[in-house]
Amino acid sequence: MKTGTDLSVILTAHDETLVSGPTLAAADAAIALAEADGITVERIITLDNATPQTRAYFTQDRLSHWTKIDAQEGDLGRVRNHIVPQTRGRYIAFLDADDLFSENWLRDGVRRLRALDKQGYRAIAHPELNWLFDGAQAVFLKPDQDDPLFLPQHFYFMNYYDSLCMAPREAHLEHPYVHRDIPAGLSFQDWQFSIETMAAGWRHVNAPDTIIFKRRRDESLVSQSRARRALVRFQDAMRIDRVTDLAQVAPPRPGLIARLFPPAEAEPEQPPAPAPVPHYGPVFEARIERAQAKRGKVPDDSLYDTVKAEFDHAFYLSQNPDIRALEEVDPVAHYLRAGWREGRDPAPWFGTRAYLTRYPEVAESGENPFVHYLTTGREAGNLAAPFTGLRDLADAYGLPPLEAEAAWRDRYEELRRRLERGALGQEVRKVARFEPLVEQGWAEALAVKVPPFHNDQISSRTGAMLRLQKAAAHTPARFVICVNRARFGGARRVEGHLAHALAAEHGPDAVLVITTDQPGALPASKLPQGVRHVDFADLAPLLRGDPRQRVLAEFLRSLAPEAVFNINSRLMWDMLTPYGTALSASMRLYACLLCNEQTDMGHATGYPLRRFYRHFDQLSGVMTDSDFLTAELCARHMLPETDAAHVVTVPNPVDPGIPVAPRPTSNARPQIFWAGRLDAQKRVDLALGIARALPEADFRIWGETVMGGAPLPPLPDNVTLEGRYDRFADLPLQECDTWLYTSGWDGVPMMLLEVAMTGVPLVGSDVGGTGEVLRDGLARKLPPEATPEAWAEALRAVLAAPDEARKQALTLRETLMSERDARAYRAALHRLLESKP
Repeated sequence: MKTGTDLSVILTAHDETLVSGPTLAAADAAIALAEADGITVERIITLDNATPQTRAYFTQDRLSHWTKIDAQEGDLGRVRNHIVPQTRGRYIAFLDADDLFSENWLRDGVRRLRALDKQGYRAIAHPELNWLFDGAQAVFLKPDQDDPLFLPQHFYFMNYYDSLCMAPREAHLEHPYVHRDIPAGLSFQDWQFSIETMAAGWRHVNAPDTIIFKRRRDESLVSQSRARRALVRFQDAMRIDRVTDLAQVAPPRPGLIARLFPPAEAEPEQPPAPAPVPHYGPVFEARIERAQAKRGKVPDDSLYDTVKAEFDHAFYLSQNPDIRALEEVDPVAHYLRAGWREGRDPAPWFGTRAYLTRYPEVAESGENPFVHYLTTGREAGNLAAPFTGLRDLADAYGLPPLEAEAAWRDRYEELRRRLERGALGQEVRKVARFEPLVEQGWAEALAVKVPPFHNDQISSRTGAMLRLQKAAAHTPARFVICVNRARFGGARRVEGHLAHALAAEHGPDAVLVITTDQPGALPASKLPQGVRHVDFADLAPLLRGDPRQRVLAEFLRSLAPEAVFNINSRLMWDMLTPYGTALSASMRLYACLLCNEQTDMGHATGYPLRRFYRHFDQLSGVMTDSDFLTAELCARHMLPETDAAHVVTVPNPVDPGIPVAPRPTSNARPQIFWAGRLDAQKRVDLALGIARALPEADFRIWGETVMGGAPLPPLPDNVTLEGRYDRFADLPLQECDTWLYTSGWDGVPMMLLEVAMTGVPLVGSDVGGTGEVLRDGLARKLPPEATPEAWAEALRAVLAAPDEARKQALTLRETLMSERDARAYRAALHRLLESKP
């Protein structure tokens, strides 16, 4: 590296032309201020795959003081990796060709890094604020990583920092940018750089009162990545058991004080005196004053002064342009009459909707939430902040919620003071000389965001993540099973068998089960002792759509699993569409497919039909519970032999611990049992029709409706609804003469496997995979088109020869125990796990 230069400023251009005029003017102003401070600066423009128009623009004579370097990388990260070794500066500051520096950024960024360098810290500096303008507006803080409000879990959903940082040259050489791969769902190189360097001991700080102005155009790398819902590449530092330690500041390194470029000591600058006119300008100031002078009519005038004393007129007008346009409207009166019902906030520190969500009794009372807070709630210790995830964030800080709220509010108000009348706002005015569009961001500046209290959507995601990680005991899981709900009944079912097999081989602490779609406790008998259960549906109840999918994706990645299994989890299926390819880069994904379903019009649907072809390439394998479905999937989709090897039947084992039921001895009438979901699939209507065709027998039905649908028709006199049952063992099987199993479509139902272990004769539907249990000569099976009368005749034949029927049922028991034991299940599971690396 050549010596003698403090700072290299690198502007990267691809197809920009006229938009770069303000960028270059602001950059030259910032460089001039830095040079006046004794900082030597190298100016570089990198033309990366530049268009002819871009090349012509940047090679004009007035830019001759900038060195031009060509590159053919076509990627933001790779071009930076390409250019850094060619620079001379001790520090590197990047600039995109359509963004702007605040005038003080380069000077104060170098000052901050030099000061930390003298203390022995390896540091990377950031502007204190990011100010988005033009196509979108937002203003948010870039805090020091040792800031009391810094929370590393925020990194799961937002990058605290930005690619336009200032870093020692060695930081970029040690941690080059990775290429983005948006089609594969992986992007955000700057985000990865932030996490990677922080994990390596680099200290991230901001330079107070500095700003990067980020222009949002129609197409940017960030907008492309967000539109395609890309993720940052997962890094080990974000594991559930390591993320809390990510922001711990590495101790200073001795022996780093002597440098090639000893800085001249700079006198600390005094903050400017408060501006007599707010930096957002006299026009808006006058509008605020006119609004403050009004007093409109309200239902209860006695509350008006109480509300007005804490009402933020500047905030209300800036956030509500429709009210701002109505000169005759008093904002306070508007809020009291209608604004609160419309979900508007009277001040940045009070969230109308959040308060009503947090305190539903206020919503039920119909009282204005701000009035309630000012007159009752504040004294009672109620929270006011507009973030529903506040309590979880406070718990992560180890603070009472009110203290966390106060810390956030103090930080917000201090930033706002410096924006309205201090040095931060002064920098906005300076840059507006070059690009007036930045001033359109003032409305967002008055609601400046303080991460992780970014906004309610982001804070609620972070809060949900904190709850989920706490429920998982902040411990990784080698194997994760996602299941839709905690299904009733004590049978292990697919998720239980899978958990038992994995726990037996790898230990229970290696396995975690997540219920995703419906809340509820899993029956204790379903999982081995020590296997963790996280009720995602209960812990993230307010998230919907993409935020819900994103939280599941990041939670799974934080667990650092070797493999994730999806067993009927609708949320996981939905999440795979945007995030499955990215997840498959760091874990193996498996789907369990059981059987198709039918719509209420009688047409086929279900996960095997709708999801198999969509996600097969993201999956490492597919497990079914029946040879029938395995063959059907391979045939329907004409799978090549190599792909068909990844579709594996994993037959659920039977439970030999289920005792043989004693034969009934005192039944006055034959007792026929039926149990299951009272849903369309299970053909309860057919069971009732069979009961009508067999009036000499009693039919006893256990179960409940799970999936909705038409109500049950009137019951025949010989049918009794016994209600829900919790465990198969709770059924009075000693009273059962024959078991009836009806179904319109199926896999290999656990109910059949359980009944087959009791020695009770079976009569069931021959659909899907049921024939793999209802063996010829050992049970009776009827085709889908069989009439109730045909079923009745089959049942009569069984009842007429009870000894033979029992003998066949016991032989079926022995056959299934020999074929479907735990060893056979584990062997099939191994074939699945080994089918694709």
